[in-house]
Amino acid sequence: MPSESPSIVVFAQVPPPEHGQSRMVKLMLDGLREETPELEVHHVNARFSDTMEDIGGTNWTKFARLGDFITRALYLWMRHRPRVLYYVPGPVRWSAVLRDWLVLGCLRPFYHQVAFHWHAIGHGEWAHGSDRLKLPGPKWLDRIARRISARVLESPALSIVLTPHSTKDAEVIDSKSSELIYNGIEDPCEATAEKIAAEREVRTRELVGESSPRFRALYMSVGTVEKGLFDMLDAVGLFLAAAPQTWEMDLTIAGGILPACRTSFDERLQSLERNFPQRLTVTQRGYVTGAEKIDCLASHDLFIAASRWESFGLTVAEAMASGLAVVAAASDGVQGVLPERYPFLAPVADAPALSDALRRCCDALLAGDGMEIHRELRGTFLSRYGRKDFCRSITSTLESLAEGPGHVRKAPSKLTVQVYLADQNPKLGRSLGISRMTEVLLKELADRGDLWLKGITSRSSVQMPAGTETLMVPWTTRGKFSRVVTDHLHPLWQQDHPPGVFYFPKGFLPRLHAMATPSAVTIHDTIIQYYADHYPEWRTEMEYRYWANMLKHTLRHADGILTISEAAREQILGFMERHGIPAKPVTVTYEPCTYEGVPQPVAPEKENYVLHLGSREPHKRTAWLIRQWAEASRTRTDLPKLHVVGRMPEEVVELAKTCPQVERLPFLDDAELQQQFERARALIFPSEIEGFGLPAVEAYFLGTPVCFTLGTSIEEVLGDAASRGGIRLDEPASLFSALDEVLALPPEQVRAWGLALRERYSARVVADHMVTVFHELARTHRRS
Repeated sequence: MPSESPSIVVFAQVPPPEHGQSRMVKLMLDGLREETPELEVHHVNARFSDTMEDIGGTNWTKFARLGDFITRALYLWMRHRPRVLYYVPGPVRWSAVLRDWLVLGCLRPFYHQVAFHWHAIGHGEWAHGSDRLKLPGPKWLDRIARRISARVLESPALSIVLTPHSTKDAEVIDSKSSELIYNGIEDPCEATAEKIAAEREVRTRELVGESSPRFRALYMSVGTVEKGLFDMLDAVGLFLAAAPQTWEMDLTIAGGILPACRTSFDERLQSLERNFPQRLTVTQRGYVTGAEKIDCLASHDLFIAASRWESFGLTVAEAMASGLAVVAAASDGVQGVLPERYPFLAPVADAPALSDALRRCCDALLAGDGMEIHRELRGTFLSRYGRKDFCRSITSTLESLAEGPGHVRKAPSKLTVQVYLADQNPKLGRSLGISRMTEVLLKELADRGDLWLKGITSRSSVQMPAGTETLMVPWTTRGKFSRVVTDHLHPLWQQDHPPGVFYFPKGFLPRLHAMATPSAVTIHDTIIQYYADHYPEWRTEMEYRYWANMLKHTLRHADGILTISEAAREQILGFMERHGIPAKPVTVTYEPCTYEGVPQPVAPEKENYVLHLGSREPHKRTAWLIRQWAEASRTRTDLPKLHVVGRMPEEVVELAKTCPQVERLPFLDDAELQQQFERARALIFPSEIEGFGLPAVEAYFLGTPVCFTLGTSIEEVLGDAASRGGIRLDEPASLFSALDEVLALPPEQVRAWGLALRERYSARVVADHMVTVFHELARTHRRS
């Protein structure tokens, strides 16, 4: 039966392969599902190309896929009667034009509301007689093709254009409405913006003072004629020929060269290097992404965007995010992305003009204008190309179109989330930190108006907060047998109405996982694998096998995987690759802190001790710390006392007893532990591996600085606070250097870092990330 809710079918490709259009469609889909819970979004992933090299080609495999995609779209129309078909018209190439004819010819009679998103500009303009575009072949065939395209593209309900310079298609095909929506991306330099700006400022001063400047230029695109590869090489040659002999260039070419262009490229590059053997160095890199791309953008002086055709210069926007000076060919998409009256533009396919623009840019950099360029481009990026603005604009536009006139929105109903807590027994095993995080998080989720929480727990485990629903199993789960039985059979206790989402805060799915779907899990780390690799004697082989199999089972079957840091995400992805588990998206939510309700201390009173949360688990390095402390106490009279709270490895118990600078404390209740944190001069946290490192955040929340192990998740989690207190476990002296660093910190600096961490790891922020995933899982499950 057709759905009563407004619905839309998105007929477009998402990665892989990853290019501008597929990335934007993925962001749009994410935005639609996050922002518009009432709108049913159905997606036909029209993946015609498997690799970047395959884009634009024509073969029988693509036509076979096309038939499958059209069939799916027709099935969705019959089942849901959606109001809108979202479609991306292709460029003026035979392969894309034929695809548009078939798709729109088959689907437009059924989908009366069509929205075109002009990621590839020119098709509508060509269909209505433009002379600047043409298809290969005789003129009579070109005329017939134009007429067919004009018919299939005629009068869509909506045209979405990307820049003020790319509106022609929407105008000539007589769109009923048109919207300008800039593409948006996550700010790739958000975390490093201050560092990049500081480095650009230093580089600006260096260039001004150099008598023989060496400019660092970056070309980052798929290497093809259309992307301006050869125009760029010619422009660099002309630039060096005309520039003073003391000017040099380091040119990086990132993105890869397509095989069809490889021979010509190699010949042109060799000729260029022969002509300027001392003045030009060329580095070729493949496709760059993530941190590697950010480093690439940050380490160059200028960005050459020589493309002959762009609907939206996505790599130009990324360069702008880093404040990198851009020299570009003025295709519609690129000049629409850059600020108005941008000075370093040249006509398309004009190497001499591009060379002149390159010279003007270098002159400006030598004149000390680098920071002014940086600020203008970065500011334009922030004001135009934010992901949230893009998602908000496009979801609002498409939702209004799907709802149609006179539609009255229903108040959204609460999403029921069932939480499994019987596997969390405080102060048993590794549950303490996870339990503290879970309690804070559940209280925040329970206070939200869009959720209803239900819990399965036991008398010995973490309890649900007030105002929620609890199902208590009739036994404790502190024993291994009762715990394992409950872990795997608890889905049998489901009530009549299953929840919208099953959530497992400790990160393990039951064997009866099919009865608990859709499922979301928070996987905190892969320390079980780390122990199997580094401390195989710590557990029995059967225990390692059991927990590793549980983790594999969870990763294979969980519908949504959450984790608590980027470091933990990398651990999980590495575990999946190691064990042949197909990769899945892993969402980083981070963790909240139980001390969020305690005001950030201003200048707390401290006693002359430092705090360590002891553990017998070898990766926590309690034994190592006690040995170092005992050794140092023989020579350092200023050494504070070390308070070790909790368990202590047996091999150092006697040593601790004989060392007056080590004091052993038992497990403490919450109030006593908080007091230990507040009065300590520092927390010592020398762990080898963590998923998050919650005690480090707790310490800063209570005004206590932290010594931590460099290279672990703790360094990521602490952010700016990680600039002090780093320890290298293979260099014992670094422990006391780190201690001296943090003990010298003024209270106002510790307070400032604590406030910054409170903003980043507030329960509200973490819960927002999680609830987004919950709603997406519930919507996806309802549609399947």
